[in-house]
Amino acid sequence: MKTFRNIICLAAVIFAGFIITSCTSAEDRLPGTWITESVVAKVDSSKANLVSIDQNIASTKTTKFILNEDHTMALSIDAYTTDAIWSYNSDSGIISFRLDASQVGDAIELGKLEGDKIVYTSSVKHGTLTAVYVKE
Repeated sequence: MKTFRNIICLAAVIFAGFIITSCTSAEDRLPGTWITESVVAKVDSSKANLVSIDQNIASTKTTKFILNEDHTMALSIDAYTTDAIWSYNSDSGIISFRLDASQVGDAIELGKLEGDKIVYTSSVKHGTLTAVYVKE
């Protein structure tokens, strides 16, 4: 009987843990430092400028961004660094940013939250480039 009670208690603790972690919103999981995990290009090699595609891949591999809880961010690509303001659309899962708080102009898409990764697919001449970002 004591073993059965211990199993029930253990199951209750595990269940409570699942409940607590599932209550965390997707937006609450975003703050932190994100780095490029992988970059994949899908292009028509007979038409595309492969040197340009290779340069885009190399540049994307250096991407690093820090999302802060106050929705400010630091973005670094190659040797270029800038500050921005990020936002999250819970309906679409899209994270985007603006270079200033004026809200003038279009936001720049950072990617879509998919599980614990941010995935961004961009169009390049004669194909697409997909970058996957993970927390450092």
